[in-house]
Amino acid sequence: MEDFRQKIRNGDVEGIQKLVKKDPTIINKPIYGDGTTPLMLACEEGADRRIIDILIKAGAKLGAKDNWFGCTALHLAVKGNHLHAVEILLSRGCDVNLRDKYGYTPLHLACYRGNLHTVDLLLGHNGIDANVVANNGDTPLHKAVQKREYKVVCAMLKQDYVQFDIKNHREMTPLLLAVSEGHVGMVHQLIAKGADVNVVNNEGNNCLHLAAKTKRFHSEVEPLSILDKYLKHLKLGKKERYSDVVVACYLAHHGANFYCKNKIGRTPLDLIEKENLKKTLNMLFPPQCRWCQKNMATVRLQPCGDLVLCENCSSEMTFKRCPMCRGYTLSKSEFEAPKFEDRCVKKEATCQELGAASQAIESPVLKEKDLLRVAKRLGRDWWQIVIVLEVDTTKLKIDDESNVTVKQGYQILYEWFKNCDPETRTHATLRAALEEAECFAAMECLSLDAK
Repeated sequence: MEDFRQKIRNGDVEGIQKLVKKDPTIINKPIYGDGTTPLMLACEEGADRRIIDILIKAGAKLGAKDNWFGCTALHLAVKGNHLHAVEILLSRGCDVNLRDKYGYTPLHLACYRGNLHTVDLLLGHNGIDANVVANNGDTPLHKAVQKREYKVVCAMLKQDYVQFDIKNHREMTPLLLAVSEGHVGMVHQLIAKGADVNVVNNEGNNCLHLAAKTKRFHSEVEPLSILDKYLKHLKLGKKERYSDVVVACYLAHHGANFYCKNKIGRTPLDLIEKENLKKTLNMLFPPQCRWCQKNMATVRLQPCGDLVLCENCSSEMTFKRCPMCRGYTLSKSEFEAPKFEDRCVKKEATCQELGAASQAIESPVLKEKDLLRVAKRLGRDWWQIVIVLEVDTTKLKIDDESNVTVKQGYQILYEWFKNCDPETRTHATLRAALEEAECFAAMECLSLDAK
């Protein structure tokens, strides 16, 4: 086989013809221990097109794979960027969508290596699947974005059949990758094509979270005028044109949500370090109604506090779960409601009044067994008392999917009981809170005790 290898490398067309004529079976025998066939070697080396033709006509298997990476002759031709070899293989009926051991097609490799002409040739071939997902979830478009091959990305996006919102194993779409790679030009092309700007990855981060982490961006295209617009709004110099906050404004301009919480509860705004910029962004991009997508969201769902609806949609919509954090919802409150500090003052005044009233009627002092009786009556309404009593649940083990509601209700009540002013640990205080929370069944058991 050494003679065969040398003739392929030396471009000895006549010598190849003689060898094949002498022993036709040699055509598909491995010439290396890794299973490489003569056709694979010819395509990898970019041999004379006449040699490739001779091998194919003699019966070389187009779909044969090597033992190392599972590459076909077409994979190897693409890796070497030998356009003539790619053309011959495709014209002879080679399967353009064959995968190697990693699930990569020849198009994956062409995109990864930035071989624009090869990409164009493969995309123009009948039967090409440009959206094949590799073992790690990457499509060819993912690979082009990862390698910052701007021209290849543009070539891919010109094809109507190319899907641009497929997620890989980290649930990253090409747009999220482009933001992570800090490439404004690619981001612009993907958004212009219609990429989803509010898709999130496996950590719950949207493109704005990733922009805040990327810090600096670059672009191979002319600066976008909209970036200069936001430079002025943010009162930043031209050197900051490709800063994280300016690019984030561009993304938000196209609908990205500054108020999206990731899996640890942080929004993109939380990642902005400078308070003055954070306030400006809040004014430039107020939260939008999740339902009509037109009006500013002014209504919070409780107890999570997420801004979700505008006033108009609030009157028509009801939610069992918050569409943002998926927590149970109990009520709605206007965004312009009294501040937390105001509510605390009102709460304290109410407790003082209740304390005076309890002294007048000698309201019984609460005991732990009273808390248990109330918890049994609360059932799934324990969330409502959380809001009224303003219990900090961050240190509690809360499972809102659990059926063990008595245990959850009791730990909420006990948390309030041990942290409140001892003078307010009365039946009257808790009854008032239960009444405000509209937990009338639970309130009744305390009312009976008071008689």
